[in-house]
Amino acid sequence: LHDCIADLAMSAASQMAAAVPWRAVGLGALMLISGVGNFMSFWAMGQKISGYPMMLLYTYNGMYALVFLFLLVSRELFATIRMARLNPEVTVISAKAIGQGGEKAGALGAHAGTLDPLPVRLCGNRKQHRFYLVMGLATGLSLELQQLANGKVNPDMQSILYQLYLPFTAMVSSLYLRKRFGKWEILGGVLVLGGAIAVVVPAGVTEGNRLVWAFVYGLGALPLAMACVLQEEVFRQVDQTSVLQMSFWSTFYGILFNIATLPIAMIPNMVYEDGPVFPHGASFATLMEHQADGFRCLFGRQPLPHGCSPGAWLPVVECALSYGVNVYACMALVREVSAVTAVLLGSLLVPGTAVASAVPALLGLFGIGASQVMPVTWYVILGGLLCVSGIIAYHGDAFFGPANAKAKAPSLDASGGNEGKDSETSCSESSQESVQVV
Repeated sequence: LHDCIADLAMSAASQMAAAVPWRAVGLGALMLISGVGNFMSFWAMGQKISGYPMMLLYTYNGMYALVFLFLLVSRELFATIRMARLNPEVTVISAKAIGQGGEKAGALGAHAGTLDPLPVRLCGNRKQHRFYLVMGLATGLSLELQQLANGKVNPDMQSILYQLYLPFTAMVSSLYLRKRFGKWEILGGVLVLGGAIAVVVPAGVTEGNRLVWAFVYGLGALPLAMACVLQEEVFRQVDQTSVLQMSFWSTFYGILFNIATLPIAMIPNMVYEDGPVFPHGASFATLMEHQADGFRCLFGRQPLPHGCSPGAWLPVVECALSYGVNVYACMALVREVSAVTAVLLGSLLVPGTAVASAVPALLGLFGIGASQVMPVTWYVILGGLLCVSGIIAYHGDAFFGPANAKAKAPSLDASGGNEGKDSETSCSESSQESVQVV
């Protein structure tokens, strides 16, 4: 009996290990670490350069977008040069094969981006680029709505409202991609959502909230969910879509949206940080001067403008770097698994940030003093356990489904009739769906 139990335990453990998508786990860990770094650096940035939220929004996004552009152009140029040196005729032959409808020519180096003209490799085809435009505008709108609600909604309430990102992504995925979610996935989503809320609620979220702006902040998660689902759609339709290409262009259009909507800040009491930036409104000239003050602070030009501290550039660069890595890891994770799974893993950021805030050494890396250390509480531990349990439960079909299907198959076949065949088809479809999600 002891040997039998041991064999069953080993079999279950090996089955679970085989079902774990380790590449996705690595990307999820990178997304979590960079997300925590982004949270820390964002807080430090607000301490060094206060009162310029709109300027910072498009500036740190622009910084990592330029890095993405540099990496994208460099990769495609080096790939072209390398392919030309290896075989000058490969590109011409492969291009002709593709023009004639051949698909196997991709084996000659399509993954390196050497088969299409350089503008297509940098920008994507027209269909891809339309998706990038919509993604960028949706992401820009999401950031804009949350920025406008900042200062009018309790920060802890913001953390709770942001968790609407998960059900919104599931809803959009269900409506747009026609995905169906089983009982394990629904259970996992509920556990993760409950875990993220459990980390925040006991600390108190009732003060400092304006109902309308709480609604606006929560609504900001909807366009972000749409952008995430569109990422999955592009990766599914065009297998050779580059994560770098998607990251740069979607970010670029988001930045353009944020710059184009800058005049909103001219409205009295519209934009907050520690308080209203323009309590009595502002003219366009005043708005431009305010943006210029923000850049003077960033570059350390003396005399420093109001709300600026020396060395403000460092947390801004840290924020741009960590957020850029986070964006890239998230998109790569969507490509590896799915939009919903990527958002699900991203929910670990809430308990992860709470734990990181209790480590003085980590806070010190971002210039945050020991007085800001937050001890790990019982509800942080509870929330973290619920989130991890939810992620495991979400993939319950992958862990337990195949074994259950094999166990039930003999009895179903023995009973005869169409019922057994229908059940086998159902199990097969369920298994395929779980593989696609994992």
